[in-house]
Amino acid sequence: MSEAEVLDAVARRGAALARQDWSVLDELLDADFIYTNSQGTRLGRAEYLDFVRTGPLRWNAQSYDDVAVRVAGATAVLTGVVVDDVVVDGDRHVLRFATTQIYLLLDGRWSYLAGHTSTIGVG
Repeated sequence: MSEAEVLDAVARRGAALARQDWSVLDELLDADFIYTNSQGTRLGRAEYLDFVRTGPLRWNAQSYDDVAVRVAGATAVLTGVVVDDVVVDGDRHVLRFATTQIYLLLDGRWSYLAGHTSTIGVG
């Protein structure tokens, strides 16, 4: 399986956030998914899905800059900058975070196992 297929899974997840297509997002997350946000809060799969469904953010789009993907057998690691175009309390924001994402190849598809975002420093 290739880097392009990992990037396709990443793009599908971002599009699902923007469309609020929770069934697609649910399919793309591994059963053991875990995520640490930029505030250091760790969210399991259920907490993450609840946050994106009912939390304060609504995605217009999600994209990536400066992406590198390393595939080793059935594991892939993506690093880069995630760009979230979101609405919070009626105000649009474009937020940029450093990200690391780990994907597993299961039954011929890439499943998002774990992720972390951190604030990009200024300097």
